[in-house]
Amino acid sequence: MLSYKRQIEIKKSAEKAHQTIMGPNVDNENLATYFKSAGLAVINADLSDLAATAYTLYNMDKDQPQIVVENALNQRDWIYMLAKELGQLILGWDYQVNQDNPQVIERVRQESNQVDDIDILDYPFSDGSCQLSTSNPTEAEADLFAEYFLVPDATAQPILQDLDWQTLSMARLIQKFSLIYFINDHIARNRLTTLIQEVSQSK
Repeated sequence: MLSYKRQIEIKKSAEKAHQTIMGPNVDNENLATYFKSAGLAVINADLSDLAATAYTLYNMDKDQPQIVVENALNQRDWIYMLAKELGQLILGWDYQVNQDNPQVIERVRQESNQVDDIDILDYPFSDGSCQLSTSNPTEAEADLFAEYFLVPDATAQPILQDLDWQTLSMARLIQKFSLIYFINDHIARNRLTTLIQEVSQSK
């Protein structure tokens, strides 16, 4: 369980990152384009036999992070994984560079025609044997960062007010936020719960 203080720190980091990378825009479906404009390379790859959904790589030659995401994910989950990987970079977790994973490195080179030196960071978000426990604080931090990055208060509170939210059911609000922010229903519910509480308390 993240402390309230840590939640606020992550929220501020996520919203600052959103402002820097996307400004006031809410078109998360174009997130990869925004990342590339900010100097973060995004690569699609078939990671199915690696049991991973995303990795953060570091291109030492270009001095540039590269985010590799499983191309079989549905688009909303693909966007969410990009936001989680950004969180892992920005939150400054301590990484050890893993140079003993030639399978992943070779796969990325095949997928992206990458020929420069690549090291893989040893923190994959994984579906398989490398899966981190959902109780792991760093996983919770990444989830929270992604939610606030994709749905920052600065854009979400005005949208919520414009929707005349008190007259709509939670199911209807979730549907609307899912469409507006291009997110899955779970993220929409989490953010709406917090937003409604904040807006109600401000009155």
